[in-house]
Amino acid sequence: MTLEFGGIPKSKPFIVRTIGIIGIAITFVGCSPQKQMEVSNADLVIENVTVIDALEGVRPGMDVILIAERIHDIRSHQSSPDYVDAVTIDGTEKYLIPGLWDAHIHLTYTEGLDHKVFFPLAIAHGITSLRDTGGHLDNLAPARAAAAADPLSPDLYISGPLVDGPLRVYAGQTPYNPDISVGVASPLEAERMVDDLAEAGVDFIKAYEMLSEPTFRALVARAKERGLPVAAHAPLSMTASDAALFGADDLQHLRNLELSCPADADTLRAARRRMLAENDAPNPAVLRSKIHRAQRAAAIASLEPESCEDLIRVLAETRTIQTPTLMISRFLTHGAYGDAAYRKTFDLVPSEIGKGWKARSMSFASPSNDEDVLAHDAFMQSILPRLASAGVPIMAGTDAPIGFLTPGASLHYELHLLVEAGLTPLQALEAATMTPAMFFGLENNIGAVQQGMIADLVLLNEDPLADIRNVAAIELVVKSGRAIGREQLDELLNANAE
Repeated sequence: MTLEFGGIPKSKPFIVRTIGIIGIAITFVGCSPQKQMEVSNADLVIENVTVIDALEGVRPGMDVILIAERIHDIRSHQSSPDYVDAVTIDGTEKYLIPGLWDAHIHLTYTEGLDHKVFFPLAIAHGITSLRDTGGHLDNLAPARAAAAADPLSPDLYISGPLVDGPLRVYAGQTPYNPDISVGVASPLEAERMVDDLAEAGVDFIKAYEMLSEPTFRALVARAKERGLPVAAHAPLSMTASDAALFGADDLQHLRNLELSCPADADTLRAARRRMLAENDAPNPAVLRSKIHRAQRAAAIASLEPESCEDLIRVLAETRTIQTPTLMISRFLTHGAYGDAAYRKTFDLVPSEIGKGWKARSMSFASPSNDEDVLAHDAFMQSILPRLASAGVPIMAGTDAPIGFLTPGASLHYELHLLVEAGLTPLQALEAATMTPAMFFGLENNIGAVQQGMIADLVLLNEDPLADIRNVAAIELVVKSGRAIGREQLDELLNANAE
């Protein structure tokens, strides 16, 4: 699979003098004879730009007026007044979208790939918000402090450690299973864990795959009491329908959805519970893989054309978000690590890590010929557009840096894969803007280009609705009302280059 990304293209420079704002060329404006003689105050105005967001679609010829960190107003360029002492950016033939999210990352998964790497690469790729989906709070403390201290860093939302069952998949068994989890063995322990995490100031709870049904239900219920949304892997002790009905707000990776679809889903669930109780594998990570191997292929083979309709209906009625992270499955199964443009992104991470990725990723440079793996990939590709068509919210996340996923760049590829799987470009943008805001109940504050919202914005030189890969054509990024131009974005992009 060749995605033909060429990295972030250079843009045409503004031919005006540069002042005041970080790395962008700007100009002051006075009254124009073509406009009303009205004047007003503003800090930054992006003029005559095509605005695109999930709420109103496409609005050409708009002036977006910023005061401090907020969008003060959005007006037709023809009817907009002049602004006294405003910094003005010409948006003619450019496109303004909300700041992007990567809603599934791990800042503490790989040594050397922490916030010092993630934050500059995120901003350089137009990502103004990050959701860390599993890491111990003491290890995340430096990232939280850095995000709070620097207004030009992406906003960071954290779950703290994965809350798993006593058989913890991520307990430090191998470098690929680092210790990023805690285990709870009973409903009472789950409630206490949620209380502890809530007191520590987490933004949401991450529930993992080896939880028992009673423990999962208690965990979700206590999280709701504490006002915390829950992101989850559908536990193996349950079906994905169960997880949604019991209150999970977001399910990850489309994982275990296939186990809900066969006519004998209840029989398969009972068998999984027996395997979990017997626990005859060397460690929980191996046990989880053993269960997947025992059931996944058989479940997919027994699917009928309408067999997932009940699951899709439940997910739609409960508005349970799906975060597919297609980068993990598609890149591992379809040989995309052989794509020269993607391999070039390895140069953006610290050199020793990049060299290791270049060597190890070659094992996946050719498409897989494993029939079971390809069948599971085909299942995910088939169910995703059905979910979207039914109104199930889709959220964009990558799982970076797991699986050689370059921070920042991998989100652009994820959006392309969502479109390749059947979403429209506007739906893909919604997945990376409004849906993550909705998960946190922030949809009235961020995630769109609307009056009164936080000014997290990305100015593009090319139309992302014509080709979603144009999200890479970044002219500037606005973070909380502060504009970061192409020159400084390039510096952030190459911050780890040696």
